[in-house]
Amino acid sequence: MIARFLRSCYRIPGFILMSGIECCRLFYTRWRTDGDREALHAFYLRYIHKVQRLMGIEIITEGDFPDGPSLLMGNHRSYVDAVLIPSPFPVVFVARSETENWPIIGWGATAFNTIWVNRKSKDSRRETRERVKERLNAGDSIVIFPEGTTYRGPEVGEYRPSMFYIAKEGQFPITPLAIEYEDPEIAWVGDDWFIPHAWKHFGKRKIRVRVKFGQTFIPHNPEQARAEMHAWASRETAAMRAEFDRNRH
Repeated sequence: MIARFLRSCYRIPGFILMSGIECCRLFYTRWRTDGDREALHAFYLRYIHKVQRLMGIEIITEGDFPDGPSLLMGNHRSYVDAVLIPSPFPVVFVARSETENWPIIGWGATAFNTIWVNRKSKDSRRETRERVKERLNAGDSIVIFPEGTTYRGPEVGEYRPSMFYIAKEGQFPITPLAIEYEDPEIAWVGDDWFIPHAWKHFGKRKIRVRVKFGQTFIPHNPEQARAEMHAWASRETAAMRAEFDRNRH
């Protein structure tokens, strides 16, 4: 218990301090390179690897990244999901507008060209769809969690349909993702505050998570694609959960 407390004591303040410094460096990089996509992506990759080392995140990956930019779509368990996907191509996230004004994290995400969506606003959802199309046409990968929010599991929440129709309309490839944590309590749901939740979980020596990449495809029937992807993610996360539970016992 003492070791766990001490790890939280340096990891959480360390994460805040490091992210604050990196946020300042990010804005400088953005200004110096005039927002160059490749420069921002290289910065993002360096940052997530620093976060993984500091916070003890151990990722077990299965499957391969797609050969080109695509819609990376999968289930959403935790805020940690954002540092699990080291895409070889410039990547843009779609995220809830509620976190846009968060100090440091929201500011940095904005500098990384995150697409913010207010899911309660029809106009915001429509604007998001247009921005996603623009970024895909520009050659960016898009990371989106079609559940629309975090979901504790072990089940997978319902997938929203809009991005499947965008992919069909633009003939954009989709790469399915499945994410599962060894500790299901790391899921960030309900009214939990970020700092208390992080303090509770990042005192552990390791945060183990499995990430599986499915076969990239271009959807011809959006509703069929949505159903098949949800079924695939449900099977894969259940298998991951079973594997974690077997190893724990």
